[in-house]
Amino acid sequence: MSAPVEIRNSPTGKLFPAIGPFLIAAIFSFFALKGLASGAPGRELFVVAVLALGCLWLGLFLARGAFDTGVQVMLDDRGFRDRRGGDVLVPWEKVRSAHLTSGEGAAMISFELTELPPDAIRYAPANALGRWLPFGKNIVHMEISSLDITGADMIAAIRRLAPHVAVDG
Repeated sequence: MSAPVEIRNSPTGKLFPAIGPFLIAAIFSFFALKGLASGAPGRELFVVAVLALGCLWLGLFLARGAFDTGVQVMLDDRGFRDRRGGDVLVPWEKVRSAHLTSGEGAAMISFELTELPPDAIRYAPANALGRWLPFGKNIVHMEISSLDITGADMIAAIRRLAPHVAVDG
């Protein structure tokens, strides 16, 4: 029996995407304060303040994952479980292949299943695109660029835990 692989969020993988919204919130806040000091009309000032608060909220929403130290993805002898995508165990017997896609700093593993994924996975926000596309209904996508594992390590773990799964990556 192989040791399970517990994968958590990477703090840097969660904080770096939040920098942009924080910067934009700071810019909108600067202009809102400048407009307030110069007596700008209330409607335009309100719109700029709402945009600043919206960007601040988005930055906090993106950054909150950096402080979540719980296990996000679990790989073991039985299968894989992604807490962000339905938190349902997918047995290795139902996995036909796994494919690593990476580029431009993003990485994703796509699992092709032998049947449709469980409803909890299919209707999870992480797999929303699969509901609208006419193809790939039996594919589960797992984003790994924000996790504390590399694509190569994830592929190695899949090969070790499920040698029958065709792995490309």
